[in-house]
Amino acid sequence: MKNPLAVVRAVAAASLAATVGVWLGACSQRPIPEGDDAQAVGAPAPAAAAGPKLVIEQTDHDFGRMERGGTGRHEFVVANRGDRPLVLGRGKSSCGCCTCVCDAELPERGEVPPGASATVTLQWTIRRYTGKFHQSQTLATNDPQQPEVTLAVTGRITPTVRVMPAQLIFTRVPAGEPVSGEVRLYGYRPRALEITGHELSDPARAGDFEVTCEPLPADEVAAEPDAQSGCLVRVKVKPGLAAGPFRQHILLVTNLDSAAKVEIPVQGTVGSQLAVAGYGWEEHVGVLTLGTVAASKGTERRLYVIARGPHAAQVKLTPEEIVPDLMEVEVGEAKSLGNGAVFRIPLTIRIPPGSRAANYLGTKADELGRIVLRTGHPQQPELEILVRFSVKPDPE
Repeated sequence: MKNPLAVVRAVAAASLAATVGVWLGACSQRPIPEGDDAQAVGAPAPAAAAGPKLVIEQTDHDFGRMERGGTGRHEFVVANRGDRPLVLGRGKSSCGCCTCVCDAELPERGEVPPGASATVTLQWTIRRYTGKFHQSQTLATNDPQQPEVTLAVTGRITPTVRVMPAQLIFTRVPAGEPVSGEVRLYGYRPRALEITGHELSDPARAGDFEVTCEPLPADEVAAEPDAQSGCLVRVKVKPGLAAGPFRQHILLVTNLDSAAKVEIPVQGTVGSQLAVAGYGWEEHVGVLTLGTVAASKGTERRLYVIARGPHAAQVKLTPEEIVPDLMEVEVGEAKSLGNGAVFRIPLTIRIPPGSRAANYLGTKADELGRIVLRTGHPQQPELEILVRFSVKPDPE
């Protein structure tokens, strides 16, 4: 039968590669002082128990609030009230949704002599987790009455800055009308959060957005648990954006080093009283896909422009720009639908037979063909149709 002490020592040595580090401080040879609590470290023992006997006054520690990215450390005191050396080793540890980086050291032979005590230190670093935190480490011992003891640390992890909501989404922006949204930033450090500037990811459309910032009222800050300060960010989408989807990212510059820049995605769709329908039309991106066209055959596609509202009868489509010029655009006669509040205008887009080779199959807007139509509509004077296609020459 194997020696139990040797088995525990083997477990202790093998556990050095565990994720959560446990450091057992050098054992002090001091006697345990007297006290009233017979179970606490330092309580007098009338007579030493046969064999090792582990006594620990605390097995869990609440560190309160910690900022994400911070490092924690706590020492647990372990005493041996037996008459044989107490051997400590590491068992299982929990890591959950955090990353723990630490060092591990054991006293010589990993032993706590009779009548002495040692410290067990848990160290942890939080990198990506926010919310309630619980980290534990199991100690293996050669105390036959307590072969294992679990040490735990608990608390709350907060970010440096929190954005609520995380992004702004405008589901339907009326054409020709402004629309606004709000985002709240909460700071959790004693130093008050300030926004010192901002940038937009698409400078070409920066003029279509207005961004203003101001401190949050004290009562709103107090309503957010653990927040110390806050800022209110207002984003206004100005009139003038083309009909269809839009995307923008606002990069806020703050006075906090660990959150120097905070990104707010903004997206939405500008509605229109003009709509396009037909085979191959992708409304969400405003693109007509023709695919690869044989030069000798050519192709054509029929779309319909639907005009609604009080200005529907005023809509008169006129081609203003066609790129490349090998495309042909033909506007048909408008037809009134229902009571005259809706008109349907046929639009034929053609690649004629005998066209030269071309490639407009790109993924970006400037890599596609483009048709710009004057509409006569007071709120949307232009309508742009992007065309994805290529012309393949015939084999010789």
